[in-house]
Amino acid sequence: MVTPGDEQTVVQLIQIALTPVFLIVGVGTMLNVVTGRVARIIDRLRWFEEHIEDATLELTPRKRREIRSLGKRLRLANWAINFLTAAAVVVCSTIIVILLSGKATADLDTAILVLFFTAIGFITGGLIAFFAEVSVATATLKLPSTLR
Repeated sequence: MVTPGDEQTVVQLIQIALTPVFLIVGVGTMLNVVTGRVARIIDRLRWFEEHIEDATLELTPRKRREIRSLGKRLRLANWAINFLTAAAVVVCSTIIVILLSGKATADLDTAILVLFFTAIGFITGGLIAFFAEVSVATATLKLPSTLR
């Protein structure tokens, strides 16, 4: 039960805990972008699979390179999703520890900092993997000099 003197502390804790929620929103948006890219990669791979099985597609060296590129892009996007999901879980854990710190007798500031830095590390890993996936995608789609 919250006593009249504790009301301000509870409000302050909730305000502090809301700040990382914005980080979760950002991570969620990045996850949405990456999963959209994964869907497009999978669609393209399925297109190749369907046309190869029907024998309506000749596997030229360029098409083989594209298939390899799609596989690499899929792995990188998967890494991005894993990192970003881990970041979201750690941010949620940070929020829980922030709220617990208001009632805990132990000092949880170090745990909060470690969790926050861990979340930022996962976000960085996700962004690096996303950057690598986009780089592979753009490198694969070089325009021939006749189209420039």
